[in-house]
Amino acid sequence: MSPTATATTRERIVDAALRLFSERGTSAVSMRELADAAGVTVPGLYYHFDSKAELIREVYRARFDRPEEPVEAPEAGPIEGLIVEQARRSFRRLVADREFLRLMQREAVLGDEDALAVQGTLAADWRTHWQEVLALGTDLAPSVDRTAAADVIATFLWGLFVEHLLRSDPADIDRIDSFARTLAPALTRGAAR
Repeated sequence: MSPTATATTRERIVDAALRLFSERGTSAVSMRELADAAGVTVPGLYYHFDSKAELIREVYRARFDRPEEPVEAPEAGPIEGLIVEQARRSFRRLVADREFLRLMQREAVLGDEDALAVQGTLAADWRTHWQEVLALGTDLAPSVDRTAAADVIATFLWGLFVEHLLRSDPADIDRIDSFARTLAPALTRGAAR
């Protein structure tokens, strides 16, 4: 099979999965239905994706890692600025993917094991990203627990996103600046211990 044919088949599977998952949820869609909708056999589907959880992760990544929105690696700098820049970028992506994230949250709350597995993986990836961002802080205090700080940032952003889903206030993103101003002193070298 040529690499182009493989990429096209994978894309077809991901597109079919996104459509079916959006219509009915992840737990209500079988691998057979996914294969039929994508025009592949069930073994062909498993050739490209080892499990439904892997397919759900790929659907999310296909939505989240859109080429029209290149993700630039953050550059080292003061903590407050890093938090603001990266949190604003993350919040905009959450808002852009709100329908898919609603679906994943609903499926996880309903106990879909694949959705729970994907949600756990994505949350761990997000926290790792924040630990890496914090490590770039030129004024980060050596004693800072980056894992705990990453948890605080991720929890704040998810809470802000959920509030935004309820209110849809465009000014919600501006709360990130205030959050960063509040958190940064606790993370910087000048913080009293």
